Amino acid sequence: MANNRNQAIRGEAVELSIQYYGVDGLPRDSDATPEIQITDINGDIVVTTTSVGVTKEDKGLYVYSYDVGSAVDTGLWTDKWTAEIGGAAVASEFKFLVTGSPSSKAGSTEPGIVALGDEVDFDFSEAELTGLNILLKHLKSRLRSDGKKPSRDEYGAFITDGYGEIVMEECNVFSDEILACFLSAALSEFNMVPFFSSFTFTDEIIYKTFSHAIVEGAYILALSSQALVEKGRDFTISDGGISYQPPALGDFINSHYQNFMTSYRERLKFIKNSIRPNPTSFGTFTNLSSGAPAFVRLRHLRSRKII
Repeated sequence: MANNRNQAIRGEAVELSIQYYGVDGLPRDSDATPEIQITDINGDIVVTTTSVGVTKEDKGLYVYSYDVGSAVDTGLWTDKWTAEIGGAAVASEFKFLVTGSPSSKAGSTEPGIVALGDEVDFDFSEAELTGLNILLKHLKSRLRSDGKKPSRDEYGAFITDGYGEIVMEECNVFSDEILACFLSAALSEFNMVPFFSSFTFTDEIIYKTFSHAIVEGAYILALSSQALVEKGRDFTISDGGISYQPPALGDFINSHYQNFMTSYRERLKFIKNSIRPNPTSFGTFTNLSSGAPAFVRLRHLRSRKII
């Protein structure tokens, strides 16, 4: 996978892109394919001005893939773009950071070395993603944590489109990745509560029959996570003798979380006790016979006990 401007790893490819807009603020194609020039940290030209390799990905969006050498200097490199839009020349200049290999922070340059703190990706299968997406939809509808806010430019002004409407951007309380972590933790807790089980997101019973239990566990984790954040925002605003106290959401979410946690744990025990999953490595016969009245009575008769 190609890197972006934030991290162009030596020995790998980096994607350099540019987006052009018209006077109306909407994306617009250039009159011809833009040209790019790349210089290193010393100002030496490593790619002469050329349009070869520049591809159009979308309206007004152009991308150039550059293979970073494995022995080049690290630091901020420069990519300069030139194009004409409506007969007017447009020149743009950007920076991208060339870094060493990901394992260099761990003191090793050998490939395949995992460093502490490396980003870890989920390895869910398609079947697991199907069940996870169903639970994710239930969790989002319960949290109602998705939102939008007006977009601002680098000067703090609102961004508008060609019709004067304010451009909105997503402002969600929780990202999909965080919610997936909550659901994974809820499923892990569901499996840990006796009797132990090994359900996964591929099991239809998890995202259908027990969907409410899994979603409620993730919901409780989301509440506990956000309660700490909201507690730090509790303050009083005073101006000219007028004071305003925002709602104490931190305490409210925390009490809501504690009330849910008690009932959730009890319900989880009842659920697991009712389904009685087969014990690992012991087989079905042991599980069935251990609770059968005839077998229990026979065990006590053998030990000469009256029950």
